[in-house]
Amino acid sequence: MTVLNEKQQEAVDSVMSGDNILLTGSAGTGKSFTVKYIIDVLKTNKKKYALTAPTGTAAIIIGGMTIHSFMGIGLGKDKTQDIVKKIYKNKIIYNNLVNLEVLIIDEISMLDNELFEKISSIFAIIHSSYKKDCNLLDIPFGGIQLIFIGDFCQLAPVSGLYCFLSLLWDKLNIRTILLDKLIRQSDDLLFQQILQITRKGKCTDNILKVLNSLKDTKFSEDIIPTKLFPLNIDVDKINNIELEKMKQTGNKSYNYIATASNDNLKKAKKYDIELIEMSQVIITRNINFYNGLVNGTRGVIIELREDSVIMKDVSGNVHIITYYKDICDNSASSYISHMPINISYALTIHKAQGMTIDALELDLGKNIFTDGQAYTALSRARNLQSIKIINVDKDSFNMNPYVKKFYKMLKT
Repeated sequence: MTVLNEKQQEAVDSVMSGDNILLTGSAGTGKSFTVKYIIDVLKTNKKKYALTAPTGTAAIIIGGMTIHSFMGIGLGKDKTQDIVKKIYKNKIIYNNLVNLEVLIIDEISMLDNELFEKISSIFAIIHSSYKKDCNLLDIPFGGIQLIFIGDFCQLAPVSGLYCFLSLLWDKLNIRTILLDKLIRQSDDLLFQQILQITRKGKCTDNILKVLNSLKDTKFSEDIIPTKLFPLNIDVDKINNIELEKMKQTGNKSYNYIATASNDNLKKAKKYDIELIEMSQVIITRNINFYNGLVNGTRGVIIELREDSVIMKDVSGNVHIITYYKDICDNSASSYISHMPINISYALTIHKAQGMTIDALELDLGKNIFTDGQAYTALSRARNLQSIKIINVDKDSFNMNPYVKKFYKMLKT
């Protein structure tokens, strides 16, 4: 097992001490690896935990589930008391919540303050009632241990304020561990420096010069880079055009249908996917770290079989990809089995958050519309050689003033 660095070990020790923690730091500093290590420790100590994220895409990346699904709160728009009544009627969800000891929320920057407070109230009400302790009503999250992971310099909540602006945040006595050693881009010192500066919403003339030079980046003949765009409309247009081209050339296609346990049959449908030979794809799960088959690995399909896909990656290595089983609700009997591949001609920056992508084409121009979006896109890459930039604007790099103040206070 890889040895943890000092800050990563501090995070593990804090969790074992029962602290509420925020594990933060720039993209590529090993937050996900640290969380996996923490989960192994929790399992060893037989702690009941939940691995969640605010969005479906983020949940898929970590192999967890959305906080909405775990708690049975739907969109989370209903009144707290109405949500609690529904939870009491669902024995599985109710038991999961009352027995929970550790709640893990990844990509915490995407969780808005209103939902943050509502989740806290739900836990307080349910745990207070279950343990017959009215004092728990006044304790945030009913006193369960919290592990938050994410970088507030990346994408903010779609609506509402950052959760750290909630009055609850300070009441939780959160211990913040700031990871500062870049791992993902460890072989590219220049790229490390660029990311450290652009994370703070700055783009110097020298950085702009480097980024502009990436307009001429060349990739392997077989690999077309994944295009990251700020807007869904651009992504859908490109993916549809490229797939239609594939079909018109007569390339073989095949539908891979997901299967699931009875409790997940409805969810499984969205994992059905049509794939086409010679199309560009991206791996959506961590299949085999040693063979380089991880979430974000890019490739091209060279053959479709009934129960598998033959894919060639950016390094020219050929892999056989088979169905992957997602375990749901921390129970081996609850699962979704699917082909862990997506078409990857284009993705939104929002959906790419949390990924490491082998070949990227970026639009960092005027269409960037929110703080942290340009930095999030840029930090998806492993190195400068894996990026092609079609458009870049110096003013696209911005840092939210609340986020700037938040991280400044950590260092004071």
